[in-house]
Amino acid sequence: MHRHVISIHLAALILIALLSAVPCAALEATVDTLSISARAQARIDFKVNLTNLDKTYHGNDSALDRVLARIDSMVLDPRMKVERITVEGTASPEGPYPNNVRLATGRARTFIAILRARYSFPDSIYAISTIPEDWAGMRMMLAADSTIPHGAVVLSFLDRTAGIDGDSRERRLKSLDGGAPYASMRAHVLPYLRRASVLVDYDTRRLRSRMYRPMPAYPVLSRPATLPAFTPMAVDITMHAPTRQRFFALKTNLLWDAALCANLGFELELWPRWSLDVPVWYSPYDITRRWRIRLLATQPELRYWLRDAGAGHYFGVHASVIGFNVSFAGDYRYQDPNHAAFGLGIGYGFAFHLDKARRWSMEAQIGAGYLSYKWIKYHNTGRNGAEVSRGGGTYWGLTRAGIAISYKFYRERKERRWMKW
Repeated sequence: MHRHVISIHLAALILIALLSAVPCAALEATVDTLSISARAQARIDFKVNLTNLDKTYHGNDSALDRVLARIDSMVLDPRMKVERITVEGTASPEGPYPNNVRLATGRARTFIAILRARYSFPDSIYAISTIPEDWAGMRMMLAADSTIPHGAVVLSFLDRTAGIDGDSRERRLKSLDGGAPYASMRAHVLPYLRRASVLVDYDTRRLRSRMYRPMPAYPVLSRPATLPAFTPMAVDITMHAPTRQRFFALKTNLLWDAALCANLGFELELWPRWSLDVPVWYSPYDITRRWRIRLLATQPELRYWLRDAGAGHYFGVHASVIGFNVSFAGDYRYQDPNHAAFGLGIGYGFAFHLDKARRWSMEAQIGAGYLSYKWIKYHNTGRNGAEVSRGGGTYWGLTRAGIAISYKFYRERKERRWMKW
């Protein structure tokens, strides 16, 4: 019996010795992979009807530093590999639904632009999720803070109207109790529902050897000196295809209308911050017997907007093609000899919206450049006054001016790989 026990002990010692002789590299190469989703515990907020980031608004500067530092901690950790970054953009439940889609998507894109400037991730790693009308966020805020004025009234309203269309729900909320609850929401709740936040999916490798030290897949282009601790938190969100709205506008120049010169134009958004404006003048009538501004002309202008196309400041380059027959109650009238005037110029303008839906807008514009022209001079004694002389020349100076009013139409457009919406 004792011999059997000794034999078993000897066999165990031999097995341990054999296992200890296995090369360490074979153990070092074995890793376990666990897929985790984590949301950085910070967000950036946006002002009403805007998609551009204001770092001084609602502490965005420090919030952005925190969220980037937490992504840095994942990127720099050799055990982690970032697989996907989803940015969620939201809009408050106010205004037309299509406009809220545009705002939510634009805010997400603003956040992605910041990430692209900081990290060397491929474009395919980014995705967008949107909440065009964050009714759920409103309810969560009201449930969490009972001190918000009229909060209980609005909370009860939200429970009663859960299945109603968003725009109809908004109209009912605005008319609730004379509008006082809605005014309270605009002051205390809605400013915190216009935001963008980030969700990072990554793989973490749990190592069995201290010798295994893989390098991070994507380096950080810039990072803060200190990185706060990061605690992952599982989150499940619904993914949506990236979309954006662009506009088409019909417009008229009020200065030319005041001069009784018929005109109509259109403007089309081409890319973010770029648009094409094409005004057309067609005025074939005499204002009086001796006063006429007969024009058949166009002046297309390519515009670059400093922020979103269609609002704010812009600079443009325009071309002019003008057929004319004009007189201003003097002794002569001037007409092109079947040879339109043409020219080039540069312009500046500013546009702003007149309503929350961003449909109606006003625009002031001015431009300068040159025109090359030829003319025939006639006595201004009617339609068939005698010819006096002919000539031509080149004009340098003001070539574009006006105050225009426009109405916009919006359409969703899915992102193309070649078009950075």
